[in-house]
Amino acid sequence: MIHDRPTPNLFMVGAPKCGTTSMYHYLRQHPQIFFPFDDAKLGRAKEPHYFCPELEIGERDSIKDEGEYLDLYRGSEHAKWRGDASVLYLFSEQAASRIKQFCPDARILIMLRPPVEQMHSRHAHCIRHITAREDITDFYEAIAAGEDRRNGLRIPPHTTIPKCLDYFSVARFAPQVERYFDTFGHDAVKVILLEDMVAAPKETYRQLLAFLQVDDSFVPEFRAYNEAPAQTPLERAVHRVYRNSAVKRVVQAIAPYQARRRVLNGIRVLARGRKQRLPRDEELYQRCRPDVERLARLLERDLSHWL
Repeated sequence: MIHDRPTPNLFMVGAPKCGTTSMYHYLRQHPQIFFPFDDAKLGRAKEPHYFCPELEIGERDSIKDEGEYLDLYRGSEHAKWRGDASVLYLFSEQAASRIKQFCPDARILIMLRPPVEQMHSRHAHCIRHITAREDITDFYEAIAAGEDRRNGLRIPPHTTIPKCLDYFSVARFAPQVERYFDTFGHDAVKVILLEDMVAAPKETYRQLLAFLQVDDSFVPEFRAYNEAPAQTPLERAVHRVYRNSAVKRVVQAIAPYQARRRVLNGIRVLARGRKQRLPRDEELYQRCRPDVERLARLLERDLSHWL
């Protein structure tokens, strides 16, 4: 498809709640990479969801018009890569082929985490998110509602993502990854596990830049974005203190960001205890097993610790 203005050629297609927002910010800091950014309406700029019309995502969370979509890339002629970070493209059955038709030489970035963790995180996010409007607050009831929701039942009124609240289906990553491999070829698709980004952010990011064939000596500021809110009294107390501008200035002057993150993570472990496997999740782990084993074969990687 030929256009007379800059168009996207890098697609971070998901999965949701797998570190995509952080990666979006890391990539857009790179001088050779452009991602649309609008602080006032970050959602539609970061995640226009233009190539998945069958998901029927509401206009508040998607762009339907091609002209409006391409307007996101005005002034990006300098960039080698122009990105679209719509995280529901991975779940969409149409997005891969539509992106391929739009940009045959596109590069694809996929980020993943253990599916049970992803489901928990995404359900909590959808409860908080004003446009998702998840009204089943019990996680296990929401998972059980998946079959009804696939049939158009038990959909929250006024949600903008009516076909994306089937948490189990969204977290079945193997067929989704396979679809992008089949459409674009393995060489054009980069899969990153969130656990690698957490454990070794600089090396993981460098490998991604090498995949994109851009300057891999560039190092962004590795901040965490779109984190879950504080859950315990101790965490909330720390956040209240840190919101004081005078305290924040002193702490930022004394300790670099990574040191502050280590302290915060330590406080979370102290407040919440070590993350333990919940007995009620056992059935979910077993339901996920065939998909995780299939994904492990696709990625040629041991994912047994996900189960």
